[in-house]
Amino acid sequence: MSQAFAAKRKKKPSDSLSDKRIRLLDAALELFETRGYDGVAVPEIAAKAGVATGTVYLYFADKAALVNALYRHWKTQYNAIVLAPVPPALVARDKFTTYWQRMTDFARAYPLATRFMDLHHHGSYLDAESIALGRFYRDTAEAFIRDAHAAGAIRDIDPALIVALMWGAATGLTKFAGQGALDFNLDAAVEMEDALWRAIAND
Repeated sequence: MSQAFAAKRKKKPSDSLSDKRIRLLDAALELFETRGYDGVAVPEIAAKAGVATGTVYLYFADKAALVNALYRHWKTQYNAIVLAPVPPALVARDKFTTYWQRMTDFARAYPLATRFMDLHHHGSYLDAESIALGRFYRDTAEAFIRDAHAAGAIRDIDPALIVALMWGAATGLTKFAGQGALDFNLDAAVEMEDALWRAIAND
């Protein structure tokens, strides 16, 4: 079953044009995640999706349009799940836990998508809409960091460094798990959270 585009369907994939689009996005996710944007050709995506090459162009103008559609889909999902507002009454430590748990829950549920976003978020082929979705993560994280610092909960560290630290930790766990180097379970996520907080806490 594919990672997020998969849905229970009453029809066979070949019976619906929308299903073909889903299959193309599924195939593109796997290929772009493993081989990168430049390492994948449109006919390969079509072949993996089980459709004719011409079918790709019924939905996407070109490969760049396809990768942007895929990136926007996952960034939209990520932003909605991970960056949803947290209760304002929570102290900084609990807000940190909430954001981290959401990040790692998403990464554990959708490892391919997490690695895809990590690989492609600086791609020169991303358009303005895709870039804006990526910026939302940074802006939300930096706002939390500024508030936590103002409350005296964390040290005076460049917000961009903490953003990189948290994102790198979540994607790093995902990559190592994908390579079989570790078990990215709840215990590992909690242990990493504690290490990250101790690295930035104003203790």
